[in-house]
Amino acid sequence: MLERARAQTVRLLEAAGVPSTGGQPAKDALASIGIDVEEIKRQADSSFGPGAFQYPRPAYTAHAKKALECTLREAKALGHDRFGTEHVLLGLLAAGERRGLDVLAALGADPSGLRAAVLARVAPNHP
Repeated sequence: MLERARAQTVRLLEAAGVPSTGGQPAKDALASIGIDVEEIKRQADSSFGPGAFQYPRPAYTAHAKKALECTLREAKALGHDRFGTEHVLLGLLAAGERRGLDVLAALGADPSGLRAAVLARVAPNHP
């Protein structure tokens, strides 16, 4: 499911004209000083499991920042001192960011019913 979500996200961003360079300029700059990003990835995957090292980390758009701010607010409103994927989903829904909602819809999820479903699981006694 994670790979499908990533693929849908990249597809929608590219359709919107957001470039997906894969960080090649940064990889080239690091290679020029002797740092092999692919070797670091192999070692991290070997030590910590596949996918443990993601490079480059994507830059945060204004929409992503808003969704993350909403994520923090959602976790605090539930009285949680940490946030996980459930809080990120709640934050994404609260932010109402169209691309994120499009990814959820493309994966077969109904964004309108997700909030209640997530809250029922993570905070069944929350009003």
